[in-house]
Formats: sequence, C-alpha cells, structure tokens
Amino acid sequence: MDLNALDRAKAFERLMVEFNLGNNEIAERVSKSASYVSNSLRLLKLPDALKDGLLSGVITEGHARALSAIEDQKSMIEAYKIILSESGSVRQAEELARRFKSKDGQKTHPGAVHITLILSKELDQMKDDLTRALGDNAKVSLKQSRVETKIAITLKGGPDDVNDQLQKIYKNLK
Repeated sequence: MDLNALDRAKAFERLMVEFNLGNNEIAERVSKSASYVSNSLRLLKLPDALKDGLLSGVITEGHARALSAIEDQKSMIEAYKIILSESGSVRQAEELARRFKSKDGQKTHPGAVHITLILSKELDQMKDDLTRALGDNAKVSLKQSRVETKIAITLKGGPDDVNDQLQKIYKNLK
C-alpha cells in the first residue's frame, strides 16, 4: 500500500514516539536515508494551506519539502501563493525558499522574490533559445546565483564539425 507524503511522515513520527526510534533507525528500517526521514517529518510542520495543497495535488512533495525550509509560516504561505500564481517548478520553489531565508533569518521583500521567479523563467527561455539557435549538437547550461551568472556551451563534434557554430557565436558577441 502506498502512503501519501503526510501519512508517511505521520508513520515516521509514530515510530519515533511509540518505539522511541531516531531518524537513523527509522531510515535503516525503511531503507531510506536519514535526511529523507527528517525531510518527511518536516512536512508535518507545514501550515494547513500547504498540507491541503499537497494532499490535493496542487503542489508536489518536492514543492512542499522546499517550502518547508522557510521557518516563518507567514513567509511560507506567501511563497506558496507565489508558486501557485506562477505555476512554479520545484526548482523555483527551492530558489524561492533560499530567497526568503537569509543568514540572519530575515526574509527578503516579496516583490524581490517575485522578480527573481520571473528572471528564472527568463533565464530558462534564454537557455532554450540558445540551444535552438546552436543546433542539436549543442548543450547550453545557464546558472545564476546572487554573485554570478555562468553560461556554459558544449558543442559535440570535432573542430571541423563545430567551426560554423563557433563563428556564429563569435560574430554575435562582437
């Protein structure tokens, strides 16, 4: 029988309480990692709105796990609403959670988070456009952090095979 994410978390919690088992012991018994068990248990601390979204399939377990990293419940709900309104991916939920958390525990301005989500979609679009423009033998990686943006282009083939693509890239950079 398959359990949903919250039922599984409740089962882990019950094992902790009734049998006095720790995360590592539970992980060993269910053949999962200790971090899997602890991340599952964090789902129990989600606000009801997120639990409802998880149970109804509005968000995935990945979204819920990412958002559960936000300590303040109001901020968590705010991030949840942004994910819903933007149909955000799990990766975007993770980025959103990072943006809501800072080293001193203060959240960033929600408007900045919304802009970040839009920029993330724009970066995805740029990556897709670059890949299409360069052809089938090109792989484009585009990553952005708070301090840098990294673009990597991998062209498959020998020097003769990729020369035209290199010339196209070079001309467009001028």
